[in-house]
Amino acid sequence: MDDASEIFSTISDEQNREIIKLVSKTELTIQQISNMLNIPLSTTYRKTRKLEELKIIKKTKVIRTLEGLDESYYKNWISEIVITYRDGELSYKLEHVKIEDKIVRLWQKFSE
Repeated sequence: MDDASEIFSTISDEQNREIIKLVSKTELTIQQISNMLNIPLSTTYRKTRKLEELKIIKKTKVIRTLEGLDESYYKNWISEIVITYRDGELSYKLEHVKIEDKIVRLWQKFSE
């Protein structure tokens, strides 16, 4: 499967879209995503890994818990996905969140 087909297949999945929507609002762990969407943890790991491979979401930080386990936090990394079908071929373009947007979000977080 080519990248455009993978992107199309991935965002066609309702649970993947829900994951993207959740991490667009705030950074979340896989456990938090699983709990909020009421989907199995193994499914959440698989879907999150695929979204990260396709550069749709991004791991933003890893925190070591008191139990000694690492918890990764994820955030949406795109502002737009454009899929085009022309002459029998799918193509896509991902518009990533700009650095300036990240800085604005950081300042907003500090001001809360």
